[in-house]
Amino acid sequence: MLGELARQGWQVVAAPEAASLLLVNTCAFIAPAAQEAVDTILELARHKARAPGTRLVVAGCLPQRYGAELPELLPEVDLFVGVNDFPHLARLLEAQPTGRLHVSAPRFDYAAPQPRLPAAPPHLAYLKIAEGCSHGCTFCTIPRIRGPYRSRPLATLLAEAEALAASGVRELILVAQDTTAYGREWGFRPGLPELLTELARLPGLAWIRLLYGHPSRVTRRLMEVMAAHPQICPYFDLPIQHAHDAVLRRMGRRYTNAALRRLFADLRAALPQAALRTTVMVGFPGETEEEFAALLDLAAEVRFLHLGVFVYEPEEGTAAPRLGPPVPRRTARARARRLKALQSRIVKEELSRLVGTVQEVLVEGVSEESEYLLSGRLSLQAPEIDGRVLITAGQGRPGTLQRVRLTRVVAPDLLGEIVD
Repeated sequence: MLGELARQGWQVVAAPEAASLLLVNTCAFIAPAAQEAVDTILELARHKARAPGTRLVVAGCLPQRYGAELPELLPEVDLFVGVNDFPHLARLLEAQPTGRLHVSAPRFDYAAPQPRLPAAPPHLAYLKIAEGCSHGCTFCTIPRIRGPYRSRPLATLLAEAEALAASGVRELILVAQDTTAYGREWGFRPGLPELLTELARLPGLAWIRLLYGHPSRVTRRLMEVMAAHPQICPYFDLPIQHAHDAVLRRMGRRYTNAALRRLFADLRAALPQAALRTTVMVGFPGETEEEFAALLDLAAEVRFLHLGVFVYEPEEGTAAPRLGPPVPRRTARARARRLKALQSRIVKEELSRLVGTVQEVLVEGVSEESEYLLSGRLSLQAPEIDGRVLITAGQGRPGTLQRVRLTRVVAPDLLGEIVD
């Protein structure tokens, strides 16, 4: 959206008070995300009220999911644009349409390269390799919002990645609802291993990172490609959601506890230095204490470096609420606390193994903690969602890789000094 608007002459400003267009891109696949979107919209509506002539536009998943309800609920909004209509945003703004809601059924085709205006730091960029999802998880609304899985053509992705690398991007992060499903419509030829192999040939990219993989689609070939190319971060983001077979069946996840244990053992064998990240859900309908214990056991055995814990939220239009008796909210939250306490101990122990070693760190800039510290990340740490390295001595420009001796753990962060 920013790229298309910039091409039409719009300029990004630093504060809402300076804007003639307030644009909110929304998430709505779970209730807390939708509430956060609504809170942001209402906050910006107050800015709009103080500046006559300012337009407020809401785009993305919130209009796509709740479209018909929103114009009446949010009269402050001038335009609602769904996930398939954002390429037409500049035209809609210019035409001053009489209708406020633009949520199309035809699915937007990501085959052609899209204009981009980076919203991340100059050394970092996200590359969306596919759109939609064809998994049938019983708790998730994403397939209804985004449609079935569609991979973007390999040539389009390589052209976009090459342009990003030429602009100074050092870390390229691949995202999709399921990155490991890339190429599924073509029988996985080319698939994710081929895409990664081609990206690793591009000059300028220091790190290539994968997010949002599916445990059932991690192949031996993918492990081999990741191990063969030092630019590909040894980082596996694989949301498992749970670890008990009965809960996994109710969730619509097509793997078992035994399959997960084999997968993580294979990953450790293929890339011993790999960081494992996952997210799990507690309090799923019908979850018993025994079933939750299986999740605790797996977390203790696998020792994820990064683990996110969510309490189940019933979502309108999903099958999950009918699949078992609801778990009391207090019980679900207590289980989340127990799992987080276990994970906290694991993270401290795992990070302590790195103290005293010298590691490559991507410098991000001055730390938010103090103007006297630099902040950076290991290849084992993704931006925003994981910990970071606080650099207490030495200098390095943002976007550069520096050798840093790690000196201390302040979980989930590390402290270190640049080795010159």
